[in-house]
Amino acid sequence: MKYLIPLTLALVLGACGTAEQAQAAEVTSDSATEGSAVETEWIHDDLNAALALAEETGKPVFIDLYADWCRPCVMLSEDYFSRDDYKEVLSQCILLKIDVDNNPQLAQRYRAQSIPTLILADASGNEIDRITGVMGSPEDFLPMIDRFVSQGL
Repeated sequence: MKYLIPLTLALVLGACGTAEQAQAAEVTSDSATEGSAVETEWIHDDLNAALALAEETGKPVFIDLYADWCRPCVMLSEDYFSRDDYKEVLSQCILLKIDVDNNPQLAQRYRAQSIPTLILADASGNEIDRITGVMGSPEDFLPMIDRFVSQGL
C-alpha cells in the first residue's frame, strides 16, 4: 500500500510529461470559433453547479478530470474538444472540467487513478461510465465519445 501513491504519481508523470512541458503549451478558449454551428460552455471546478444544471435540463454530466501540466489533457482540450464535430456531440451534456490538483476530493470521489479521466454522470453525480486516457486521433476517438455520451441520454 505504501508504494501505491508513488507508483501512481510516477505513472501519471510519465504519461503526461513534466510541468515545464505543459506550461509551454498554450491553452485555447473553449468558446466556439467563428462560423461554428455549436458552442460549448464548460463549468470549471463546480460539481454542484453542474449537477444542478443537469437536474434542470435533464442532460448527463460529462466530467473531464485533468491537470494543466498533463500534456494528453491539454491535447484533449485543444485538439479534440475544440472541434465542431466534438462540440456537436458534447452539446448533449453539461460539461464540467475538474482540475485534480485544485480539487483532490473530487478526483478521489471519482477514483481518478490517472488523467485524463472522462466521467459520464447522471444529475445526482452517479457515474454511468468512464474513459481513461486518449485513444487515437480525433477522428478515431470521436465515435467512442459519441457512444459514451449516448449512454446518458
